[in-house]
Amino acid sequence: MADITTALQEDLGPIVEGAGYRLVELHAGVVKGRTHVNVVVYRPDGVGIDDCAQIHRTLLPRIELLLDDRDVALQVSSPGIARTLKQMSEFAVFRGRGVQVLLRDEGWIGGRVASATGTSVELTTDEGARTIAFVDIQKARLDHTQEVS
Repeated sequence: MADITTALQEDLGPIVEGAGYRLVELHAGVVKGRTHVNVVVYRPDGVGIDDCAQIHRTLLPRIELLLDDRDVALQVSSPGIARTLKQMSEFAVFRGRGVQVLLRDEGWIGGRVASATGTSVELTTDEGARTIAFVDIQKARLDHTQEVS
């Protein structure tokens, strides 16, 4: 299913972005013979149930066409306020948001995502700007408390 997941990400990503959202995560799999697709979308001003319903109505016919399957179970959700970042590319999606990052040698540090490249993330912390290589990050999660000024 990795090939299907990748193909769906490439095809649906521009559609999601055209609707004003960012595609955070997409996973496709087969459970008891039925294709299940889980999509997580984000936009800075939030994602509500109406947004998820709109994305669902937009994506379902496209997914059914791409997979030639009329029995697809599609779930669309928001990332939530304490999402564990599963891929380093998510740092770019959540630019400006508060995060907690577990570093190999230091423990947890908090800050806001200022920018992200392919190899590192720059956080704005209470002590100032700090660039952290992705290889030094053991775990990361969104943390809205870092956004309180």
